[in-house]
Amino acid sequence: MKSTRRAAAEAAVIGFLLHTVTSLWIWKTWGFFGRGNVIAWLDFPASLGFMQLDGGWLLFWSLLAGGLQWGAIAAALATVVGRAARRRAG
Repeated sequence: MKSTRRAAAEAAVIGFLLHTVTSLWIWKTWGFFGRGNVIAWLDFPASLGFMQLDGGWLLFWSLLAGGLQWGAIAAALATVVGRAARRRAG
């Protein structure tokens, strides 16, 4: 696997896992009123698709859609940084 693709894939997994840990931590430690608001801002704009939900469904869609969103952001950032570093070194 090409080093850029490997770095992007690893960054996507790490971004997804960090989002999962953060969302679960927010869900456990914040009160009923505050946690939905924090999760909505954490996952914006993906949260626009599941903002009307509450309870376990809000957490489920946050973990799925928000995790995919943050995984994609991490992969894109790793790709951009990798290409910039390679261009600078070469």
